Amino acid sequence: MTDDPTTHVNVLINSSIDEGDSGSHNNDDKERLLRPRNNFPSYSNEDVTVRFRNVNYNDISTYNIMESLSNRQSRRLNNEKINPGATNFLSSNYESLDYDPCENHLLQDEERKKGYKFVVKKNFARWFIFLLIGICTALIACFVDISIEQLSNVKYGYLKTYVDHCVVNKCLWLPYLIWLISNIIPVFIGAILVSYIEPVAAGSGIPQVKCYLNGIKVPRVVRIKTLAVKTIGVVCTVVGGLAGGKEGPMIHSGAIVAAGISQGKSTTFKKDLGIFKYFREDHEKRDFVSGGAASGVSAAFGAPIGGVLFSIEEGTSFFNQSLTWRTFFASMITTFTLNIVLSTYHGHPGDLSYPGLLNLGKFETIPYQVYEIPLFIT
Repeated sequence: MTDDPTTHVNVLINSSIDEGDSGSHNNDDKERLLRPRNNFPSYSNEDVTVRFRNVNYNDISTYNIMESLSNRQSRRLNNEKINPGATNFLSSNYESLDYDPCENHLLQDEERKKGYKFVVKKNFARWFIFLLIGICTALIACFVDISIEQLSNVKYGYLKTYVDHCVVNKCLWLPYLIWLISNIIPVFIGAILVSYIEPVAAGSGIPQVKCYLNGIKVPRVVRIKTLAVKTIGVVCTVVGGLAGGKEGPMIHSGAIVAAGISQGKSTTFKKDLGIFKYFREDHEKRDFVSGGAASGVSAAFGAPIGGVLFSIEEGTSFFNQSLTWRTFFASMITTFTLNIVLSTYHGHPGDLSYPGLLNLGKFETIPYQVYEIPLFIT
């Protein structure tokens, strides 16, 4: 260490020093620096002190410097309570996901030690997870479609009965009142769920999924609670007569299913099944979420190829050929499962005329049968 008097530290953040020789000039500097420079709480909080001093290097030990550097971030954290909906702060939850795979030599050597069997097992697990994604996404789509159909039948059945009765008895105000109540109640339920239970489930969910696939960590966007609110909300929206559909939310639902299955654990229920631990990385999870989004498109429109194209062109910015085939596999499984379940529900098992939730009508003259599948394959 040199004794040169010119050697000093120009910047000292959140440190206590002797202010006996500072004088009134330093007090003016303190007031000027502590004055809020913008509307962020980290600057307007009086507990945050930022000082610039000329301090002799001999007066500061190496230990104090290291302690100041290590605790600098924690000292600048804002403990002020933030009201919900406030926009005058920067949230640390919205950060970038780590999509860069680790390719150092130590990790590569560790992967080689696991052997070829582990590579085959991991690859087989990927295909199996995409199979589960396709099946679960189709079952959710079936639940949404059947629930909407049943509730709509009850709603319009009561309306038809009262309209037929009141046309003769001249009390048409009664079915009109029933129609208002039957619309207000499901809309109110959906609004309560989205407003107070899980606000991130609002809207179609496509922008949130696209943000996640491109590296933006949106809090709670792929949680099971979000899936439950999204599913119930879309049923209430359609039954309530709002200008909403089942197609957009299915993409978000598929992404949530993919994120949950691929990790083998649930953050909402705080349950860890202990499976698929080697997929608990951001870039691995991203690949499954892109396949789930494609499965959602396939379930909504009955278009497996359209789901793959949506995932590649509109969704993620990271894609490869092997992921394309796995995504197409999940989309086909979704369409086929949805077709089987809905055809069985409508009393036509094996009739493959229900490919998606958006159905423009059934072609009575050219129905597809199960035995025709090998012909199309060949």
